[in-house]
Amino acid sequence: MSTSVGHPWRRRLHVSAVIFFGLLMAAPFYWMIINSFKSSREVVAYPPTWWPKEWHFENIEAALGFLDPSAIVNSVIFTAVITIVQLTLVVMTGFALAKMRFFGRGPLLTLFILTMFVPGQVALIPTFILIRNLNWIDTFMGLCIPIIAQTSFGVFIFRQFYISMPNEILDAAKIDGANWGQVFLSIVLPLSGPPIAAYTAVTVLTAWNMYAWPLISTTEKDMRTLPLALAGLGQSFSQTPPNIAMMAVLLSTLPIIIFFIVCQRYFINGLGGAIKE
Repeated sequence: MSTSVGHPWRRRLHVSAVIFFGLLMAAPFYWMIINSFKSSREVVAYPPTWWPKEWHFENIEAALGFLDPSAIVNSVIFTAVITIVQLTLVVMTGFALAKMRFFGRGPLLTLFILTMFVPGQVALIPTFILIRNLNWIDTFMGLCIPIIAQTSFGVFIFRQFYISMPNEILDAAKIDGANWGQVFLSIVLPLSGPPIAAYTAVTVLTAWNMYAWPLISTTEKDMRTLPLALAGLGQSFSQTPPNIAMMAVLLSTLPIIIFFIVCQRYFINGLGGAIKE
């Protein structure tokens, strides 16, 4: 009896806690949005206003003027190349290490695992020296390839996923005459939706917000990504009106928000499937 009586209260308490913490986390984002459409004088007014007295949509054009359009294009290219190429590599490598027998598979897997324990900051200087010697400074090759090469974690995740895949499915396809390429494309890849969706979500978010490596590997303004352009606004904040700076930050996060809204069903299903695995 006590369980049946207490259950509705526990449910209400859980829902209230979720709503409270959800609003708490959404508050800074809401503050950024409304300040983006205020006048510069209203942004710094005291007491603060929680709704713009007048909406200034011209702030969008002004923010785009501060944000170099090339930075937006560079971020899109940088994120797309890293996500597509790195995802292709980790999926194929993870499957090969899990299901294919070849010489050196064990040492290769050990090498991948060991590189996961190397802090990324340790490799920054050697990687910079390498791309400088290759004349890749201020090129998309130097910007993307060192990040694409960081596949250890992804390979390990997909290898663990494919280890749990029954061998009988693959053996049946090979008995029917399918080679490894046909098995991978026709059977393995369609079953890999959950980890692919989860890994894509994490990779897109990481690449879009990456700051340290683009800062090190680029010197020309035309090669800047959005995080570098936003950092420039912060350094010249006295010359950049606060409402315009807020609008620039909002515009930089908008593509990621749209991306997750459009693909949220795949990401949620992918994360759910990955947790079940």
